[in-house]
Amino acid sequence: MTATATRKRNKYTYIWVVQGYYGPGHGWEDLTATEDRKEARTDLKAYRENVPGIAHRMIHRRELNA
Repeated sequence: MTATATRKRNKYTYIWVVQGYYGPGHGWEDLTATEDRKEARTDLKAYRENVPGIAHRMIHRRELNA
């Protein structure tokens, strides 16, 4: 790539989402979202400790930039 060439801008933002499962009627619902994986792992651990009896998971998602 030359010095005068411009880089193509990524049209997606990649985020980590912590979700909780609230039963068959509601399914998986987003609880928090962040671009930092380490922060998402901390949030997931906190949800698992403070909200027992509900399944939690962390997923990776991409969102279209505006």
